[in-house]
Amino acid sequence: MAGAQRGLLLAGAAGTGCLVAFGVTQMRVGPEGNKISWPTERARRDTFDGLSKKWDETVRWDEMISGIGRLRRRLVQHATGDVLEVAVGSGRNFAYYSSNKVTSLTAVDFSKGMLEVADSKRQEVAPIPLKLKVASTHKLEFEDDSFDTVVDTFGICSFEKPVQALQELKRVCKPDGQVLLLEHGASGWELVQGFLNSSVHRHVSKYGCYPNRDIVKLVKEAGFHIVVNERKHFGTTYFLVLSPTPLVEE
Repeated sequence: MAGAQRGLLLAGAAGTGCLVAFGVTQMRVGPEGNKISWPTERARRDTFDGLSKKWDETVRWDEMISGIGRLRRRLVQHATGDVLEVAVGSGRNFAYYSSNKVTSLTAVDFSKGMLEVADSKRQEVAPIPLKLKVASTHKLEFEDDSFDTVVDTFGICSFEKPVQALQELKRVCKPDGQVLLLEHGASGWELVQGFLNSSVHRHVSKYGCYPNRDIVKLVKEAGFHIVVNERKHFGTTYFLVLSPTPLVEE
């Protein structure tokens, strides 16, 4: 989920500008630590359920001024064939799927509350057939090689075991398919890393996600091959196109 995108955004807007604050909010802060009691996956699911009804209202302005909406559109327009979107949340990508390219859309999330909001947006996907399912990305109930495209936007931050979840995306994606990611995570700006090191627990508790993960490292650990790797907002926003199989030049 994109919850931790907010954080310092509103506070920073009064000072050095919205984009700076947006970048600071997403910085990597180092290890998640083992002395703090982190929220369980069930607790974070309850957080998302509680946020669901006002989620679009909560993030709409932030995404507009930071350009996230444009990045969503650009990413999702790569989707073709039978598509799976995981951690779909409130369905903020639905309006960007092209019926000229996409045959079907299956969307899953572990939050029933978020899926209820997504269900109210079916008209944004039409005429593309849409299936919604409550499910954990850590264990997807689909056969191997089921989808031409797998999409995830701001979901890796909310996965209890991100590498395992990414391996599931790889498993259900066809060998000649693609996985499309738009994520927030680590950056090389050490100053702001230190700042968020003291606030990451608050972000996890409030928004249910870790905004400090090294996304490129995680996708490589999961066995993906990177086709496109673009970074925005001081390197904290990741725009990735992945292949489940080795690239020709490799």
